[in-house]
Amino acid sequence: MSQYRRFNAEDAMHFANEYSELFGERSKLTAVSFGDSHMNQIFRIKNQFATSLIVKQALPFARGLSDRWPLTVDRSRLEAQALLNFGKSAPGLVVEVRHYDAELAAILMEDLDQYTLLEKALTEGRQFQKLGAQMAEFVAKTSFANSDFSSNLAAKKARQIQFQNPETLQISEDLLFNDSFSNNERNHIDASLYPLAQHLWLDEQLQAKVASLAASFRSKTQTLVHGDLTSSSIFVTGENLKVIDAEFTGFGPVGLDAGLFTGSLLTHYCLAPALQQDSAKAKDQQNYLHNQVKIFWQDFEQQFLLICRQQCRDPLFGNEFYQKQYVADILRDLTGYAGCELIRQVLGTFRSPALAGITDPVIRLQVSSHALSLGQRLILQHQQISSIDQLLSWLPTGSAQ
Repeated sequence: MSQYRRFNAEDAMHFANEYSELFGERSKLTAVSFGDSHMNQIFRIKNQFATSLIVKQALPFARGLSDRWPLTVDRSRLEAQALLNFGKSAPGLVVEVRHYDAELAAILMEDLDQYTLLEKALTEGRQFQKLGAQMAEFVAKTSFANSDFSSNLAAKKARQIQFQNPETLQISEDLLFNDSFSNNERNHIDASLYPLAQHLWLDEQLQAKVASLAASFRSKTQTLVHGDLTSSSIFVTGENLKVIDAEFTGFGPVGLDAGLFTGSLLTHYCLAPALQQDSAKAKDQQNYLHNQVKIFWQDFEQQFLLICRQQCRDPLFGNEFYQKQYVADILRDLTGYAGCELIRQVLGTFRSPALAGITDPVIRLQVSSHALSLGQRLILQHQQISSIDQLLSWLPTGSAQ
């Protein structure tokens, strides 16, 4: 196999043509580079019949980001193997990997050109009624498949070695637990937000809770997680969704992916009054997001416990009382990680693009304040959470218009 070289358009076309049966000798291919990625380059390869595939190649550096984040292109192998792993556990809910080359750090995958990025769709006020249920299925099935319930000790340890990913996990840790909770130069903070941000940075009780969540992120290796399961890693249509971008994968808490997804929906909940045309539409969108969070957790809990009862392979973990305790702990983790994600979306390096796009500074400050307050509460009280209804009762109300 060839050693790593950075693809140009011609290289990407050759790679797609060589490893896909969709193209052939008579294909007339074009390659268009697209996407705004700091860590990858992405090409859409299309033939004269409008058949298309995606080539994603990892870059050996993070463009415009901190020198603290050295990267290896091995994350492309990890991403491809994680997507294949997830696709086997949750078929139909993961982008299809057609081929990957570990040395070239390149993945050939299906083109989701008929899908819409969930982040964009929610910003536009669109609704997908199967979102919560399908994401619950994805998280339940992928979490179980790589957990102690499904694997013996030797198999799990081998998989942990396979998915060692310290470079991108360091980025995740910094973005989720470090940067937003300190006066870090990477943060993007409106001047009007500084008093609120400083309050977070000086709150010792909050800092202790964040440290506890970060420690769990490092040490609680319950399952293979996606690691970046937000609305920017999910494509949707009216009936289906597909998860993409698993380069932040690694072994971690089950509640991490569940919490990042929940935190992403709660961010859009806080944004809705500023993004929708009138108060009725905003309220309808908030009700939708409220219901999807509830459906997500209820369906996840039901499916995960059912799979555990039916498919648990280790008698040690077959006790149903233990399994219920395990799920209750996931909800506590979900709540804390959702809070961290809310605050990251407001203060972090990669803050919410929808929030950044609000032009009225007064409205942007109000939305930001609601999201920060909710995030703080979720973090501070995550260890006392006992139901999804309790979490949802904390959601802010009121108009930002």
